[in-house]
Amino acid sequence: MARILVVEDDASQLEIRKQILEHAGHQVVTAQDASEALERWPDCPIVVMDLRIPETEDGLRLIQAIAGRARIIVLSGGQVDPTLPVDEFLTKPCPSKRLLESIAKWATSA
Repeated sequence: MARILVVEDDASQLEIRKQILEHAGHQVVTAQDASEALERWPDCPIVVMDLRIPETEDGLRLIQAIAGRARIIVLSGGQVDPTLPVDEFLTKPCPSKRLLESIAKWATSA
């Protein structure tokens, strides 16, 4: 299974996603903001992240820093820029099954 970095500033949502992914057999590393994520993402070929962590500018900064070096799946409840260099956008609330399918798709090419 994949080693995944999950970035979410809402601690309860972060814990829920971590549990879902670990239950599916993935190794999970977590971060609550862009700075923490940048420290922890090496060796994580997949990054699942909220766009606002806590501000949209923080999410954009993280995307720019890791684009092309990890598969990026963005979970967002708002409008997203389709030109961002990410692999997939998922709309919140996102069913667990859909998130796991997306990770499985990108894990084979990560």
